[in-house]
Amino acid sequence: MYKNLILLGVLLALISCETTSPLTKKPEIIKEISEKTIYQPEENLPTENLEDKNIDVGGEIVSEIQDFTGIENYQQKSITSMISDFGDFDFSKKEKLFELHRYNVGNCRIFIQNNTLDKKIIAITIFHIKEKKTLSSYEQESCFS
Repeated sequence: MYKNLILLGVLLALISCETTSPLTKKPEIIKEISEKTIYQPEENLPTENLEDKNIDVGGEIVSEIQDFTGIENYQQKSITSMISDFGDFDFSKKEKLFELHRYNVGNCRIFIQNNTLDKKIIAITIFHIKEKKTLSSYEQESCFS
């Protein structure tokens, strides 16, 4: 019985010392919110022969108009088939499991997501920047108006 009381006393002493230890470092308070750049491209896109690829559309110079009609039908196909039909992507971000690619098309952006391992396309999203809405299919008139 004395052993149990001594053990209980030692445990209470240890617990009380652990819970009342002073803080070694005061918490830091952030006084001002600042803007931070999350992503900055390391290299610029090539700019040679831009005069040949640019077209004036409504007073705004855009890249050569390429028809992306039917791009939404490329789901579950290989990413190399899309590159061979539509050319290289304007932007690509590769992660461990997934890759994200983008085509810039006038007022629209076409986002393509695929698996890194088998290179099969998972999702294709067409987003209209000015109207801030997702399109179900590519519409050339809507993207260049």
